[in-house]
Amino acid sequence: MSARTRLISSALAVTAVTLVGCGQAAPEPSATPAAAPAHWSYDGDTGPESWGDVDADFETCAVGTDQSPIDLPASVPAASTSIQLSAETAEGDVFDTGHAVEFESDGEGETLTFADDEYSLQQMHAHVPSEHTVNGQPAAAELHLVNADADSKLLVLGILVAEGDASEALAPFIEEATHVADEEDVTLDVSAVLPASLENYEYSGSLTTPPCTEDVQWVVLGTPISMSAEQIDTLEAAHSHNARPTQPIGDRAVVGGTVELG
Repeated sequence: MSARTRLISSALAVTAVTLVGCGQAAPEPSATPAAAPAHWSYDGDTGPESWGDVDADFETCAVGTDQSPIDLPASVPAASTSIQLSAETAEGDVFDTGHAVEFESDGEGETLTFADDEYSLQQMHAHVPSEHTVNGQPAAAELHLVNADADSKLLVLGILVAEGDASEALAPFIEEATHVADEEDVTLDVSAVLPASLENYEYSGSLTTPPCTEDVQWVVLGTPISMSAEQIDTLEAAHSHNARPTQPIGDRAVVGGTVELG
């Protein structure tokens, strides 16, 4: 080997050591590919009655005793609690989860204090028709504003929807529902979405979709908001009948509450 060849070989060796020291080793290829997410739906063999059998992680959907949604009393019980709500403008993306059209907040826009615990808005999505019923009757649609505290405990603010005048506050969300693939930023005036009366039903329940996790605080406003037939049709066209049937209330109590805007 010539002196020039030995010099080039030494330089290449030093370069290789330097690259390994500065970078991270490539991960070993996985022996088994990641399992695909379990498929569930709102009808057929993977519908609500079968969620508990679709995946072992969905067992609570079948055996849970504090499940949501439920049938609510015809009138809101007398208020025994008070919630502090700061509802402002929220920004985020609108996209299709495969089961609902969803607005994902940037983490600002709503702060809600319930039982001395502070929650912030994470996302909002729509169900057509409503999941909660009142005295056995569903509403035309239902919005779920999902809030979380610092420990990821969830509180869902449910807003029932009746057909009537168009909602200007929800127009950006609904318009984006027709072309959610673009994932454009949307500004949502949370305070303008709320109904005039904020009396509400409160109870302890669960997620209404798999894995149906329990220990979710529900606050369902007793007064519906209004959306036009065209707006409701737009949401229904995106996902028709994406509503879980009501679940047994068991020994749970539904109490009444009020909301103070701040």
